[in-house]
Amino acid sequence: MRVRLTEIRLRPTGKKVRLDRDLELESLFIGRGPDNDLSLKGLTISLHQATIRMSEGRVYVEAAPGQEVNVNGLVTQGERLGVGDRLRIGPWEIRVLPPESGSDLTLEYEEIDRGGNERAALDARTRIGIESGLFAMRPLAWIGIATILVLFLLLPLVWSGSQSPWNTGDVSRGHATIENDCGSCHSGLFRPVRNQDCMGCHHDTGRHAPVEIEMAELDEASCATCHLEHRGREVNLADLGSDFCSDCHRDLSTRLPGTELVDASDFGDDHPPLRFSLVTDPTTEPVSVDVDAGLVENSGLAFSHLRHVGKAVSGRGDAKQYLQCGACHQPDAGGLYMKPIVFEEHCEDCHRLDFDPSVPAGFTPHGDPAELRTRIRGLYSSRVLEGKVRDASAPRRLRLRRPGAEMSVEEASLSRQWVESKLAAAERRFYDRPGTCALCHGLEEGAASDGGMGIAPVRLQTVWIPGSVFSHGAHDTFACLKCHPAAAVFDPDPDADLPRPSWSAEDAIPYALVARAAETVVSESSGDVLIPTMETCRDCHAGANAWGGDLVPSPCSMCHPFHVRALGPMAGAADDVDAASDASGDPSRSDDYVPLGDEIDESELEEAEDTGGSDAAGRIGHPLPPDHPRLSLRSLRKSPPQFPAGHVESPTTHEGSVRVRPVDQSVALASDLGLAFALGAGSADARGLGGAR
Repeated sequence: MRVRLTEIRLRPTGKKVRLDRDLELESLFIGRGPDNDLSLKGLTISLHQATIRMSEGRVYVEAAPGQEVNVNGLVTQGERLGVGDRLRIGPWEIRVLPPESGSDLTLEYEEIDRGGNERAALDARTRIGIESGLFAMRPLAWIGIATILVLFLLLPLVWSGSQSPWNTGDVSRGHATIENDCGSCHSGLFRPVRNQDCMGCHHDTGRHAPVEIEMAELDEASCATCHLEHRGREVNLADLGSDFCSDCHRDLSTRLPGTELVDASDFGDDHPPLRFSLVTDPTTEPVSVDVDAGLVENSGLAFSHLRHVGKAVSGRGDAKQYLQCGACHQPDAGGLYMKPIVFEEHCEDCHRLDFDPSVPAGFTPHGDPAELRTRIRGLYSSRVLEGKVRDASAPRRLRLRRPGAEMSVEEASLSRQWVESKLAAAERRFYDRPGTCALCHGLEEGAASDGGMGIAPVRLQTVWIPGSVFSHGAHDTFACLKCHPAAAVFDPDPDADLPRPSWSAEDAIPYALVARAAETVVSESSGDVLIPTMETCRDCHAGANAWGGDLVPSPCSMCHPFHVRALGPMAGAADDVDAASDASGDPSRSDDYVPLGDEIDESELEEAEDTGGSDAAGRIGHPLPPDHPRLSLRSLRKSPPQFPAGHVESPTTHEGSVRVRPVDQSVALASDLGLAFALGAGSADARGLGGAR
């Protein structure tokens, strides 16, 4: 049976607090002994006093052999219990309450007789036959006191391994490894835990609200105010229930006049509509908009889900195949968001950037057109200098030229003309041939950094609902079409001779496709917003207290974390950050954090202390929410970049994508040709093809 126990405890200040815990067991044992499920202190309580059990939906209490229980003022050996009954065991009163959601039995217990006649009752039950000598009461009492002082006070002071008797109860599962090391949390003997003690491990715990929102109850609160330890292994310190959130957010407009946040108290029946972070201009930041059927995204990229999923495509060797959603959309290591789309991994098989059969595969970078032109010039210039011109259309003097020979003025002029002609032919293939750059990108004449043909900016959104967290991994038992039906439509060409793949069957998980019908909504444009609305979420999710039905009870913390790293360290950790600020006096930059856009060199990574407290979201190459202004150096140190040195750039395309790029040392080669070219890839700017990587 599932039992909820609620202890009403009286604090020294006179305030009563309620401590809840849930148990799942066959019978509930009650007594003074520590092995009981409900251990009650009291001199008049036996080691095992009584047992509460459930049979055929009814609850019974049975006294242990030789013991009695008091039910509603009547002393008995056993009795059937109902809601409202009161059990009296020693100084404790146990009350039977109506069962709460998720439990079969709810009990409330409280010590109502503090002192009283317990000693008299104990004396009446105790007989000491020896009244003098070593075993007299007084010597035995002093021996007992001395033994207790030595074993439970002096010995723990000098040997930390014997401090377990000081524990007020088991710690939670997350802290079980340091349970016997009191100094991990307590900075001194018999001292309460301070915020600084928690920050030793939880150094990246963020604030709940921006600094400009002054809320004393948040800024002055200690960690232990909400996260009360020593309540058992199964207690989840992070889950305080939706009531903890709704106490403030159900009337937030009253507490914070002028706030843009809408009141909310429960996902099931009191939650505002979702707002999307929509890209309306790839050159500017996304804007927050209300969900509407007419929303159109302007990412700067042309793409059709129907063409890539519902119809067969040609890969390398022009072999026809059907693509499943996972061919492009792959979850990150944490299972939360999808990794950014990378041309070389997801697109190049079908959309090859080849321009010359003699050029090795992978030579052409999907990046800045200016960089591409530099590489092509360098390629053909190198062939001239090395005497490797094999092009039948090249001037005969270049084809017969020996490597290392001094170049004449005429040869230099012929070389420049030939190199530029090869570059022009390559650009015609890229920009004029159907199915190449213009298939997905907009072309802008003169927009590149060298004044040549450029690519229109691209910005791909990763986090559509900032301020919330969504886990794709937690939903992998559903097909993609459950939430994105318009992107999962099977509509093969009439002349398609490929059989329908088994993974696309309408009941397959996770890449099922639905056959196209007249009423089917199909995504054929990159402007389609395919993010599900709250109505789709409510097909499976209900309010926090909706137990017993087919829907999943969903507390606020399921989607909204309380501590947000993007808002800076929580109050109480600010002193640590200030003390670690760099010489510039900027408190936002310390040994732990560095804002996006700041330089990070190898020495900083070496000096950054690695405590292993950061999650995968702060590591290199993983997507971060778009409002995440900090990157933990400890995380970088934990998963260091494979570059000699680099810098962190604010993302210009994939929203929230953070990457460390090597600082390119381009090698400028000058020759008798009079051409200056650089070999090696440079960092692409926002307007180049690299912006879409």
